[in-house]
Amino acid sequence: MENINFKDLINLIKTGDISPVELTEYYLDRISVYNTDLNAFITILAEEAMKEAKVAEKEISNGHYRGPLHGIPYAAKDIINTANIRTTNGSKKYDNFYPEKDAFCIQKMKDAGAILLGKTNTHQYAAASTTINVHYGTTKNPHDKRKIAGGSSGGSASAISANLVPIALGTDTGGSIRTPASLCGIVGLKPTYGAISLNGVFPNSPSIDHVGPMGESVFSTAMAFKTLKDYDKTDPRSIINNYFNSDNMLDNIDGFRVALCPELYENQELDNEIEKSFTHAVGLLKELGVKVSYVKYNDIKTLQNLFYNIAGPEFTRVHRQQYNEDPNSFDPDVRKRMDWSVKVKIDDYLRGLEDKVRIMRDIEEKIENFDALITPATPFTAPLIDDLQAIINGKKYDYTVNIHRKFFSPFNVTGLPALVLPIGKDKSRMPIAMQIVGKKWCEHTILQIAYNIEKNILYNSNIKL
Repeated sequence: MENINFKDLINLIKTGDISPVELTEYYLDRISVYNTDLNAFITILAEEAMKEAKVAEKEISNGHYRGPLHGIPYAAKDIINTANIRTTNGSKKYDNFYPEKDAFCIQKMKDAGAILLGKTNTHQYAAASTTINVHYGTTKNPHDKRKIAGGSSGGSASAISANLVPIALGTDTGGSIRTPASLCGIVGLKPTYGAISLNGVFPNSPSIDHVGPMGESVFSTAMAFKTLKDYDKTDPRSIINNYFNSDNMLDNIDGFRVALCPELYENQELDNEIEKSFTHAVGLLKELGVKVSYVKYNDIKTLQNLFYNIAGPEFTRVHRQQYNEDPNSFDPDVRKRMDWSVKVKIDDYLRGLEDKVRIMRDIEEKIENFDALITPATPFTAPLIDDLQAIINGKKYDYTVNIHRKFFSPFNVTGLPALVLPIGKDKSRMPIAMQIVGKKWCEHTILQIAYNIEKNILYNSNIKL
């Protein structure tokens, strides 16, 4: 299975040359061998998955093929409700929580015939970026098990990176899909705000929360997004938009225009190896006929403060009662987040909501004449679990202060779609990634750019487990 790309896999299932049962058994076998060490899954659904696989096999053999995800196994972050299946939200408080109803995104995957293999580990309440969980253990990076997978969708990223599953669902409030995707060397897409319903997903900061797909390739991520994108009239955050055409994803990008804007991430210093890989990717885009230009943005302080001024009060609203009654029930770093969140003043929050509208219009205006904006992803590769020190050009930085968030959170608060994909490895063989940001509802464009980079860049994702 390792040598079959996702596009071919879909065709082989459709024609009956590979059975969903065979494919599900393959991934469950890998999970049984490797998950104990990696701790990517909190809950494994072997029996349930095999039942679903047999149903999919029967449907396909009888000519009832539902589409590209029919018979394809997947995983879901464990803050996404699954009917009658434990959903812990990464907290012991919910250790015995069995939702009555599937989240909207899970129902979409069911309707497509996808097979749920299990629920993946996450930071408590998806509230930080290590997936070091006091209650359910630490998820490890398959490229080096001494290092973090990132978070808070770390379990999903680790599972895909280790080939325990080809696609997974994650969530992203300030980079929680894109950080672990970057550190684990997979593809992660945070779509336009409102593109995928949040119904049935545990809230973090509702006005900037996103659900999105993570995949072993751009193509698998695109097929998952195509399945998940839909209007949910019962979710007030869901927005009607029917435009997503994946037919052009495989076309070349000659004539595209792409913007660079280092001011957006405050000209953060990059590790030399990351800068080299990013420069190489920019050069590749030029070779593919893309015009790359610099644009300037000046109101950086307001932009970077938006996440804290908005996420703080909204996170507080979700957790205030638990914080007041039992503050020690939070993991230490989540407790720290609550400690600063409760201090954000209502005036700052309301001003943040006003600034959000203005900043969103400013950035949209900046990229109006471009097909996408590109940035590095994280300015370092994955730090060690033991010390959480991010290394940039030999200097150590505390990973938990989230210097990488400045690359990601601007696109949560503006709601613009953003994708990360691997573009190389450092001298320690750890993944390096870049980010591609699009205009609203232009996921098709950033996926097309990403597909062309992936197709042409030299990146060896082989992992020795």
